[in-house]
Amino acid sequence: MHIPMLTAEALIDPQIQANFHIEASITQTTPLHYHDFYEIFLITSGKCVHRVNGQEQVMGTGTLVFVRPQDRHSYDIYNNMDCQFININFYTGFIESAFDFFGDRNFSSMLETMQLPASAVLPSGEMYSLVGKAEQIHLFASIDKYKARIFAKSFLVDALTSLFANYKNENRKTIPDWLDSVLFQLQKKENFTAGLDKLYMTSGRSTGHLNRVFKQYLGTTPTTYINNLKLNHAKNLLVTTNIDILDIALESGFENLSHFYHLFKEKYGISPGKIRTK
Repeated sequence: MHIPMLTAEALIDPQIQANFHIEASITQTTPLHYHDFYEIFLITSGKCVHRVNGQEQVMGTGTLVFVRPQDRHSYDIYNNMDCQFININFYTGFIESAFDFFGDRNFSSMLETMQLPASAVLPSGEMYSLVGKAEQIHLFASIDKYKARIFAKSFLVDALTSLFANYKNENRKTIPDWLDSVLFQLQKKENFTAGLDKLYMTSGRSTGHLNRVFKQYLGTTPTTYINNLKLNHAKNLLVTTNIDILDIALESGFENLSHFYHLFKEKYGISPGKIRTK
């Protein structure tokens, strides 16, 4: 089954690095797709089914969702109930620069490596505040792109702050201290590029135990988690340096170039070479 990819080049103004639109009904949304940009959507009324990465999430009013470039997703009616939501799309670099604001590398890593997109249910006051900022993006997009970009940054920081609070208040309470320490150590390049063997040695836990706790607390496997760290590092090198792709693959911990190409395209929807031409 062919799954279409939506592109930032076609949809997002490069001067604003974000765009805003309202989905008035599930019937108007795009069928199963993915994209080369990030998306944040916020349900403002009703309920819907969010089909993503082969699973279903039932979501209601006030639900904020952080969709990543690698996520395959679509929307559907829930029990004959329609819904309305706002949708903000962002350039990848715009999102990544915002992560620095929080000073918590585990948080950004968690957002990138979870099997399903991170989400949070907002109080009505927070929801309407975000809706107001999103509408300002739309208002200024055609008359003052600088202001539109400022409101896009403000919306993004507020949205990520809500997800960050949810992460701190819920996820961090349940993650065992030893796992939190292991995840912190894995953010270091010398550790994630060393792969699974380094993870097993750092944790002191068995393979089976690590697989269970990663699935329980992070919604993914140790292999996928480490590969995502490697791929994020490789992508940063691709867009910020002129280093040869083979050297970047090796530098990021991939010994097999074809495997690197396969994983990179699967995650970002574009080959390593083409990402430099965007």
